[in-house]
Amino acid sequence: MLKKLVASLIILTLLAVAVFLLGWLPLRVQPGRHSVVVSKINGVRETVLSPGQFFWTAEALLPTNLKVYSFAPVSSEQRVQVSGELPSAAVYSEFLAGQPDFSWEVSLRIAAGIRPQSLPTLVSQFGITDEAALRAYLDTELVRAAEDVRSLLIAAASDPARIQELLEGSLSADFIELIQQLRPQLQVQEATVVSARVPDLAIYHSARDLYNQYIHSYQALVEPALAAASSRAVEDQVRMTSLRRYGELLTEFPVLVEYLALEFGQDR
Repeated sequence: MLKKLVASLIILTLLAVAVFLLGWLPLRVQPGRHSVVVSKINGVRETVLSPGQFFWTAEALLPTNLKVYSFAPVSSEQRVQVSGELPSAAVYSEFLAGQPDFSWEVSLRIAAGIRPQSLPTLVSQFGITDEAALRAYLDTELVRAAEDVRSLLIAAASDPARIQELLEGSLSADFIELIQQLRPQLQVQEATVVSARVPDLAIYHSARDLYNQYIHSYQALVEPALAAASSRAVEDQVRMTSLRRYGELLTEFPVLVEYLALEFGQDR
């Protein structure tokens, strides 16, 4: 009797262990990978499975009820190359000997991966179930992220007051923040200027100051002449208006012509 009881306990223990192992999903996750659980009953679970994480579910006991999609971490990079000129570069260049070049070129590297917390969304909304599809999605998003930061990069490189911050890497956090806001599935690792060609800002500022001095001098000379010409134009317009009214009056009352002739004759 005792042997049967012990045998029964052993069998129950083995069954319990078997049930536990069947429902213990982290056993299906390889080290360094993340998995998404899809159930025929409840759909895609929002919790991402990682090695060592406690996760047991009775749904795993039902044959063919669960699918576990496993993903290794993926990362990629994309470069953004832009070029342009500092404000009014062509105009300022004309005021210096040799006509210095005030154009610029900047190349920015963006490196990013997929946030593990985003995997359930990618599985449910985009049908991504393998690493090839995940990498293709990442490459596409990085191309779009490059376009997202292009206008910000151009604005910074075109601003003489911010171009030095760009070269020093002070704006990297701004680029990363912008990408994270627009593409929350991405985990941006860096956004760094890898190459740049910028003009001499001291020469640019000298050319700008020289041009502004020229404009002020020109205005000081031209504005009085313009004011005088404008005054004469107003006087001429007033005289033409008066003559036009006299002409209309004489046309309407021809007798005034004789009267004015008599007046003129008496005055002489």
